[in-house]
Amino acid sequence: MTVTMLHFRVPTADSGVDDLLEQGLTSTDWLQAGGILLGAIAVAITANRIARAIVSRSLGAGFGAIITARIIGYLIFLVGLVYALNTLGVRVGPLLGALGLSGLVLALALQKVVENFVGALILQTRRPFTVGDTVELGDHTGVVADVDARTVVLRGLDGSMIRLPNMEVLNSAIVNLTRESARRSELQVGVAYDSNLEHATHVLSQAVDRVTRIRNAPKPQVLLRQFGESSIDFSIFYWHTSDVPSELATTHDLMLAVHHALADEGITIAFPQLVVWPGHDAADNPYATNPGEIFTGQPSATPSPKPDESAPSRWPWRSGRSD
Repeated sequence: MTVTMLHFRVPTADSGVDDLLEQGLTSTDWLQAGGILLGAIAVAITANRIARAIVSRSLGAGFGAIITARIIGYLIFLVGLVYALNTLGVRVGPLLGALGLSGLVLALALQKVVENFVGALILQTRRPFTVGDTVELGDHTGVVADVDARTVVLRGLDGSMIRLPNMEVLNSAIVNLTRESARRSELQVGVAYDSNLEHATHVLSQAVDRVTRIRNAPKPQVLLRQFGESSIDFSIFYWHTSDVPSELATTHDLMLAVHHALADEGITIAFPQLVVWPGHDAADNPYATNPGEIFTGQPSATPSPKPDESAPSRWPWRSGRSD
């Protein structure tokens, strides 16, 4: 009896390379594949530059334009590489499968890096801020210097450089201070309780009008807010140029104007005060007489009848008797 052995070949990533080595390829085949690959590289470079110029007009010349142009260039190069390998007779199916599996393993190993990369794409697409904007990101305030594949780079107001992971930025509140040309700020002023509030309101309004950095539209407001512990508090709402240096300068000028105006009118800017009381000798009996029985009537309280002294007590110890 003759036994026939069947040999099965399982396609692997190396089978395409084995086929390439086993086949007799001529120099013409190599030249054709090389020409296709060089052509793909040239087209990819050209497409990269064109895409970057087009995307920069809409997204700005930042990371979004760069990464979009690179992805387009890489895709064109990959198509050319696959076509060149097909020209040489290489089966690219198993090779692409192995590359896909390797890419999945690499993505799991670099999960945080991939998250921040995707975060960069989202930030460039949604554009909550651009390079040059002054923003508040969590506990940090600064001017956006760059958005790269991993971090948002801020130049702090104190000159420090701050790098925040892109996904951390997306998961926190984003406050863009300079998206609009003007912002509103508030200054609180407290006056003494014996002040004429109508006159104080008029004086504060005149002080606001003296500050040239405050915008006339929208119109500033001087409003009474609350009765504080040691003062009656006003709030002055005013609009100014949105950048932080302008905000600081406007607040400085307004405080000078308010202090000068209130001082000229003799209006006291109230502040918390502590009164030290040395005390005195208490009288022997401040009420002078024995108050006797005490009962205070309350609207919702049920009056209790006075107990009968002649009735036996349920608790003898309370009446001083014992059986």
